[in-house]
Amino acid sequence: MKLLRKRQTAVSPKQEELAAGIAGTIIGLQTKAADYLNEKASHLSGKARLFMLILFCVVFTAINLYLLIHSI
Repeated sequence: MKLLRKRQTAVSPKQEELAAGIAGTIIGLQTKAADYLNEKASHLSGKARLFMLILFCVVFTAINLYLLIHSI
């Protein structure tokens, strides 16, 4: 079955270097964002963090249900 065989593509070293640079940039931005958010959330109490987590889950559940219902 030729459809299920994995194609092997040759990747040049320059493409690998570019991909590594892009991945490094993305990881750096994610790390900066995580550090910023950790700093902002460090002063919150445990109850406040739990409330924010529950609020986050409820909001995204509502958005997903809305999209699911309106996609039919």
